[in-house]
Amino acid sequence: MKLEKYKQRNPKKIGIAVFTIACVLLIAFVFIYSSFASFQTNETRSFINGNVVDPGDLYFAFYVDGVISSTMPGKGEGYVLDKEKTTCTNGAAVEWLNDEWAPKILNFTQTRTKCTLYFIKDPTAAETILAKGETEELKFDKTEDNNLRYVGTNPNNYVRFNNELWRIIGVFNNIDNGSGTKETRIKLIRDESIGNYSWDNKPSGTGSSISEFGSNDWTDSTLKEVLNNGPYWNRASGNCPSGKNGATTACDFSTNGLTEEAKTMIGDAVWNLGGSSTENDVTASMYYERERGTTVYSGRPTKWTGKIGLMYASDFGYATSGGSTTNRDTCLNKELYDWGSSSGRDCKNNDWLYNSSNIQWTLTPFASSSSYAFFVNGSGNVNDTITFYTHGVSPALYLNSNVKISGGSGTEESPYTLSL
Repeated sequence: MKLEKYKQRNPKKIGIAVFTIACVLLIAFVFIYSSFASFQTNETRSFINGNVVDPGDLYFAFYVDGVISSTMPGKGEGYVLDKEKTTCTNGAAVEWLNDEWAPKILNFTQTRTKCTLYFIKDPTAAETILAKGETEELKFDKTEDNNLRYVGTNPNNYVRFNNELWRIIGVFNNIDNGSGTKETRIKLIRDESIGNYSWDNKPSGTGSSISEFGSNDWTDSTLKEVLNNGPYWNRASGNCPSGKNGATTACDFSTNGLTEEAKTMIGDAVWNLGGSSTENDVTASMYYERERGTTVYSGRPTKWTGKIGLMYASDFGYATSGGSTTNRDTCLNKELYDWGSSSGRDCKNNDWLYNSSNIQWTLTPFASSSSYAFFVNGSGNVNDTITFYTHGVSPALYLNSNVKISGGSGTEESPYTLSL
C-alpha cells in the first residue's frame, strides 16, 4: 500500500463554502416564509383570488350585493356603502367620503388592519321608507293597495323639496305613470299652503262649467291650470282664480313656484277623480274606494294624467293616529264630516294634515253637484262646498320612482333630502 503525505485543507476555501451554503439556506428560508405568508394572506383575502401578495398595514375586502368582489363599484354605478355592515378590525372604523368615492379610515393604529366594505344598490326613496315597515308613525292603510302612510300629530316625514319644506303623505302602490305601468311612488304635499284660491270658477258655458259657480271637473279646473301650466308651474307671477264667473286675483310664485330641479323629480301619474254623492256617512276607507270609482257628476271624467294635484279626502282621514280616548281604528271607522265634534277630537288633533288655521281643498269632487268639491274645514270636518270659494291650496304630487333619499332624518330640523 502506497502512503501519501497528509495535506492540510485550505481554510480560505472552507470559509467560502460555508458562506455559500449559509446563503443558500437563507434564501431558501426566505422563499419558504414568503410563500407561507403569501398563502396565509391569500387565505384571508380570498376575495381577490390571491392577486395581492403583500397587503401592507391596511387592506380591504369588498362585497357587492352580498358577493365578494376584487374591486369596489365605481361612482355613478348606483351603489351606496352599507354603513351598518361595514367593519374594520383592531378598533378602526370607516368614514365614507362620497364626493371622493373613497373610504377614510379612523382610529387606524395597528398593523394588519382589515376593513370589509359592503356595497348595496342605492334604494329609491320609496324603498327606504318601505324598509321601515310599520312603526308608531308609519301605518299600512289596509286598502287593496296596502299603502304605507305617515300618521300622527307630527311624524318625521319632512322633506326638503323645491328648496322648501314638504311632507311625505306616504308610499303608494299601483300608481299608473300614464303609460300603463304601475309603480310604487312617494306622494308629497307642501307643508304650507301657497294661498287661498278657487278650485274652479269658470263662467257658465266655459269648458265643463254649466253655472256661474264653476265646475268640479279637475281636468279643466282653473286651479289645475295654475298648478300645472300657469304661474306656479312656471315660477312666475300672474293671475289666479278667485271668486265666481272667472274672477281672478294677482298671485306671485316667482320665489316659491316650482324650480327646474324639482320638476325633474315629479312624474306623471294617473289621478283618480271619482267622487262621493254623500258626505254624512263617509269614512276614510269609503272615500278611498269612491275616489277610485266611477261615481261622478254626469259626464265628468274619472281619471286625469298629470303632475300636480291636491290631497284626497281619504289622505286626510288616513293620516290620523287616534289618541288616548279614540284609537286609530275607531277614527278610521268614524265619518269624516263629524271629526269636528267632541267624539272626533282625538281623530283630528292627532292628524298631521289638520290645520285649524288653514281650510284646505281636496281633489275629491262632490258627485251630486256640478260645482261642489270636498274640503277640510277649520274644525276638522270634511264637507262639500262650491268650487268658486277660495280655500287653502297645498300642492300634492308623486315623485318619480327613481328618486332617492340622499340625506336627512325626516325631522323638521333635519328633513330628508332627495336626489336622482
